[in-house]
Amino acid sequence: MTQNDILTTRPLVPGDFDAWLPLWGQYLAKNHTKMRWTDRTALFRKLARREDNAGAMVVECDGTMVGIAHFQTHTAPFAFENAYLIRDIYVTPEAQAKRAGAQLVRALYHAAHQVGAPAAYWIAAENTYRSRDKQHIPAIVSPFLHFRKAA
Repeated sequence: MTQNDILTTRPLVPGDFDAWLPLWGQYLAKNHTKMRWTDRTALFRKLARREDNAGAMVVECDGTMVGIAHFQTHTAPFAFENAYLIRDIYVTPEAQAKRAGAQLVRALYHAAHQVGAPAAYWIAAENTYRSRDKQHIPAIVSPFLHFRKAA
């Protein structure tokens, strides 16, 4: 990646399987998780078709997919609007230096805002984020980080 790389975000679409699959595999490996092939294909189909309130956003660098984020909409506690619960986020190490993950999160916040969701949030183990990442995304301090931003 060079200084002039252009990062873009967009929703996952059915034709993205070949680009999504290696990133999902890297995410699973990073988290020491395994998933059967049939479950991987079923998950992709569900995300790309926006079934069961699930969806995904991708970040691309010069047209190459370098990050994915899976989310699920659900009714927010004590509210009647939907919230975005971000389930999985993965950005390649090379793209992390370009802040592709931050751009991906901003795109999710924007998508939540566009549909009137009051919040977009996720919960992650604290050791998965560097201190500089925490400066740019507000979090509740506990053994787990609870990232939340009003839409």
